[in-house]
This record gives sequence, C-alpha cells and structure tokens, in this order.
Amino acid sequence: MDIQAIIDTVLPIVTVIGWALLAYTLLLWGASVLWVYRDIARRSEDTLAQVLALLLAVLLPFAGVILHLIVRPPQTLSEKYERALEADYLRRDLDEQDVCPTCARAIEAEFVVCPHCRTALRRRCHSCDRVIDLTWAICPYCADDGIGLATQNARRATDQFAVVDR
Repeated sequence: MDIQAIIDTVLPIVTVIGWALLAYTLLLWGASVLWVYRDIARRSEDTLAQVLALLLAVLLPFAGVILHLIVRPPQTLSEKYERALEADYLRRDLDEQDVCPTCARAIEAEFVVCPHCRTALRRRCHSCDRVIDLTWAICPYCADDGIGLATQNARRATDQFAVVDR
C-alpha cells in the first residue's frame, strides 16, 4: 500500500470528523450566546447592558462567556426583589405597627376593637380599668384575674401588714 492510497482512504473520515467538530463547536457557541442572553435578561433590565453582553458572547466565542461571568451583576432581578421585600418586611417589623388580625389594617396599641371590622382586640381590666390583651389570664398591672382574686390577695397583704404593725 502506498501512502497516497492511505491518505485517500483516511481523508473522507477526517473530513467528516472535522465537519462534526465544527458543527459541535458552532452549536456550543450558539448555546453559549443563548445562555448569556437568558442570564443577562434575568440580571438586568438595562438594554445597553444586555446588548453589550450579547456582543461579547458573539464576537468573542467562549472567551466572551467567561468575561460575561466576571462582569455580570451578582444578583438576578428576582433576588433583588426578594431582598427588597425582606428589607421592607424587617423595616415594618422594626416599626412595630399594630395591625388587626382579621382585616390587617393599621390600629393603635390601645384600641379595644378594630374600627374597621369591629373585631375585639383587647379588653379592659375590671379592677384597674387598663386595656389588656384578650389572651392574658391575669392583668399584669393589678394582678386581677377577672374573678376577684386580686382583691382578696390585696386584702390579705394589707391584713398581714396590719398584724405586723400592731
């Protein structure tokens, strides 16, 4: 076998492999351009930034993707939105604005009922007439439990002091 016959036999195979590698490279390049487009669209609303990122990916195949990864914004738009919501929620939490549990409208801390939906929010203590929460079993201001035990305890305490004074 001479060398020309070997070359004639191998040349079509090498040509097919070369075309396959070229097609694969073009597909990878196209996929990288598509990825850059989708990524920059998720990260920026600025049209100029989107065009520049695409030009980088188109004009510098594969190196443009690496450059895009270096200069792209660190957060997506949805991540920025979520962080803004979280910051707003934390700010509201710090403001400690009271809201009605039923209608979620703003109320003042001393409201007994919601002026919007008339939901009972708090009650008045029978002994000291201060506003206390509905869930509390006892008044934290005068220790009245609503059935007169605070009054009995107060009498016992004054009776003990009276015995000590005698």
